[in-house]
Amino acid sequence: MSKYFLFVLLSAVPAGAAPQVAVVIDDFGLNYKKTPPDEEWTALPGAMTFAVMPESPRTKQAAALISAASSKELMIHYPFDPFQALVLAKETADPGDVAKTRALLEKAMKQIPNAKGLNNHRSYKATRNRPLMSAFMALLKPTGLYFLDSMVSEKSVARAEAEAAGVPAAANFIFLDTAELHTEAFCARMLRQAAAHARKTGSAVAIGHHYFRSTFDCLKAEMPKYEKEGVEFVRASALAR
Repeated sequence: MSKYFLFVLLSAVPAGAAPQVAVVIDDFGLNYKKTPPDEEWTALPGAMTFAVMPESPRTKQAAALISAASSKELMIHYPFDPFQALVLAKETADPGDVAKTRALLEKAMKQIPNAKGLNNHRSYKATRNRPLMSAFMALLKPTGLYFLDSMVSEKSVARAEAEAAGVPAAANFIFLDTAELHTEAFCARMLRQAAAHARKTGSAVAIGHHYFRSTFDCLKAEMPKYEKEGVEFVRASALAR
């Protein structure tokens, strides 16, 4: 490692600053039988960010509950593909794609008022499509919302395009659960990695899903432990720059 790189790495974290972790919980608005009730999620202590899907059965109810919850931040959980049929042209954003994404963004902002930011729900292909991401961030800029790239693809250009458009942005570092693996032990291991990354770089975003009781139990047990160790849990907006 060069001396210059070491200097940049060390200077990126102010001396004495607490490492910050933003825990984001996705997919509010759609519940299944075993999904922990929204009221249990919002009753968890500490700063957290909850992302609500538009056009879902409980979108408005969930958004209102989160808005009223102390220390919690509301975010729009915005789907591109496969939920919208998009052309995803390689050179220039397809006008139909822009119209569709604009219409859903406008709906989402009406259904999820008081949202502070927006992150992508799935959208593996769209977040890799620079023309559409550029066009979408131009739509997002006037709203005043920040953007969190969920990083469902390592090749995502969404955060880069948000920054290019002047939209405050951040990116997910790690997922706390997956559809295939969502045990409490797995969540605890992923949260430990997020905290370690924050200690090295200053901050980290960790995304989980509200469907899993195991994720809920993990965060309820583990977040207070890390707080005692000096990790500061923050809303996602605190890391969007």
